[in-house]
Amino acid sequence: MDTVIWVLLAVIVAVFVIAGLVALSRAATTRKQDRDRARAAELREEAGTHQTTIRRHQAEADAAEARAREVRAEADRKDAESRKLEADYEERRTTLTEHVKERDEALRRADELDPDVDDAPAP
Repeated sequence: MDTVIWVLLAVIVAVFVIAGLVALSRAATTRKQDRDRARAAELREEAGTHQTTIRRHQAEADAAEARAREVRAEADRKDAESRKLEADYEERRTTLTEHVKERDEALRRADELDPDVDDAPAP
């Protein structure tokens, strides 16, 4: 009977040792989960800070893009105006050249008709 008591006592001690190990393991797991939760919360907070920065940078990029579109549109308007002015200049230049030719031709004919005009070229 003495042996049975020792065996029962050994089994009981083993059960307590195993229960203690399980409790320690669970406590360690719980502590690790708590640390992981805390680290996850820190990472989420950092991500939130980054999100604010991202939103600010996105707003700045959007504003820069809008300004670039405005400047590009203004440049297009000025380019169109420049082309129009150049075309107007060319038209006026052509008209001027035609008028000069007509005037020169009229003067030449007048000189041909005028008996007082000497045919010799002027010195």
